Amino acid sequence: MRSILALLLIAVVATPCCFAAERFTSAKSTPLKRLPHREDDGNGVRFAGSVKLSGQFLIVVKTAKPSDYGQITFYPDAASAALLPHPTDEQPVTEIDFTNRAQAAAMLRELVTAEKPLPRGEAGSTGAATVTIRNFRTEVACDHRYYLAELVSVVKDKQLVAALRDARPGC
Repeated sequence: MRSILALLLIAVVATPCCFAAERFTSAKSTPLKRLPHREDDGNGVRFAGSVKLSGQFLIVVKTAKPSDYGQITFYPDAASAALLPHPTDEQPVTEIDFTNRAQAAAMLRELVTAEKPLPRGEAGSTGAATVTIRNFRTEVACDHRYYLAELVSVVKDKQLVAALRDARPGC
């Protein structure tokens, strides 16, 4: 009985350390540098610095409350994903949730190229953008890893937006 309790105690104490010791990599040299683990990080890992990324975004908003942004997700293209740190034993980053949703929506709103109603009284707006992010971090909840960042700025790349509009006739 004592040995089982000892093993449980070791597992509980060692679990946060496993996340802190986790190794991260990126396909290209990245300006994002890993920060030392703090107690309040829980099972998350933080990175300092900022990086410019290109890709597509999705803004989910409740139609009853147009200022209630449920989620703003950025999907980096392959070249941009290569700049983002991820655990060495996992696939590259495919999506980033913006933590400053209201500011991010205001910056991205004029780059929206398509809008679509979604279930549960929500609407989705999509587009393409080149963005700069900072405060990049990753967290694990249950069995899913989330990547989060703060949107700092958006570059209005008219060629990128025009190409997306041409690719979706009727929008």
